[in-house]
Amino acid sequence: MKSILRSFVMAFSEYSISPKSKMKRDKMNCSYILLFLPLIGIIITAVINRWAVYSPYMCEDGSVLPAIICVVAPIILSAGSHMDGFFKTVDALSSHKSRKEAIRIIREDNHCGHMAIIAAMCYFLLAVGIWNVIPLDGFYVVAFAYTISRALFGISLVTMKHMNGDEKGMNYIPDSKIGKIVVVAANLVYIAISAYLMIEISLTSYVGISFAIACLAGAAVAFVYYIIMSFIKFGGVSEELASFFVTLCEVAIPIAAICMFKSPL
Repeated sequence: MKSILRSFVMAFSEYSISPKSKMKRDKMNCSYILLFLPLIGIIITAVINRWAVYSPYMCEDGSVLPAIICVVAPIILSAGSHMDGFFKTVDALSSHKSRKEAIRIIREDNHCGHMAIIAAMCYFLLAVGIWNVIPLDGFYVVAFAYTISRALFGISLVTMKHMNGDEKGMNYIPDSKIGKIVVVAANLVYIAISAYLMIEISLTSYVGISFAIACLAGAAVAFVYYIIMSFIKFGGVSEELASFFVTLCEVAIPIAAICMFKSPL
């Protein structure tokens, strides 16, 4: 029980804007952290849903501010915790070096290369542009991206082989088989509930059920790419690569949704 409570504190300490804990980031304090990570996504989802309610009264028609808030708010609430993995992964991939050297960049290189900066700029511009063309009713559906991405983050770290030297990611995995099953099952429940609510909301709005299905398809495509890329380029997953996936998933979902919504078919 103490381990679970410590993991709850560490989840919010490591991956949200809440005050940082002084506890050591070891197996004892972090083994169930993946059980609680989607809770941060739920908070972000709730904030964006509230923003969708208030933004029409606070912003003029055609304003880009609602889109900017939807992109910036999750970064602030998560303290940009997943962007570090995004930077490192982009640097490793853009280096075009051997697997051993790419892993070294992920594990040891704390410098931010120019390609990572360029990729981040493109990422935020793309994210704002996509959110700006999503209909207001779609905000309520796409907001669940932040819960689903973190649940898939946890599932991948528990169920997939880790790349060499991924001590941080290994600390997030329970030692017992039952513990692993509980973590995976809990994250599947997060995904199932999110998917159900996305479909339910889309059915009661003019975006339609295809909008929600496109969101889920976008998450699936991002997840498959992340797993294939991780094993081909690095020989397995890691906390940094999973963080890269979170950022990728959170832009893939709205892209898939708007492509379906704007499709003439």
